[in-house]
Amino acid sequence: MFIELTRTPFFTDQIYKAFQQFSEKAIEKIKKRIEQEKKKLKKEEDQILCKFCQNKITSMTQIINVNGQYRHTFTNPSGITFQIGCFSSANGCIVHGKPTLDFTWFDGFSWNFSLCSNCHAHLGWHYQSSENINFFGLILDHLV
Repeated sequence: MFIELTRTPFFTDQIYKAFQQFSEKAIEKIKKRIEQEKKKLKKEEDQILCKFCQNKITSMTQIINVNGQYRHTFTNPSGITFQIGCFSSANGCIVHGKPTLDFTWFDGFSWNFSLCSNCHAHLGWHYQSSENINFFGLILDHLV
């Protein structure tokens, strides 16, 4: 049995209003989802990863200037040159070894090694001063 609905202005208006409400709700959901995806993408873009295992090491928001600049180039006593970037924190690093002032690149700061917390690759150094100021100097070629 087939029932035919009669089109009346009332019926048409009800359908239109229902569709309009549905559309507005759907559009709001879509807008919210787009904003969430934008935030997620922005957060992913800010991440700095270990080159060797893709572990999250730090983020662009942790970049700091030390002695007036973020990027430094130093050569160690073995003649190996490193270009490092300075970061206020690096939660993806573990600090290893006893702090030393030997051959420090930053006057007044002792250092120990910073390793990737996942694959244990050498990523740089953790620096700390007697005033409890600390930062990470990470090898830029070991980060992506």
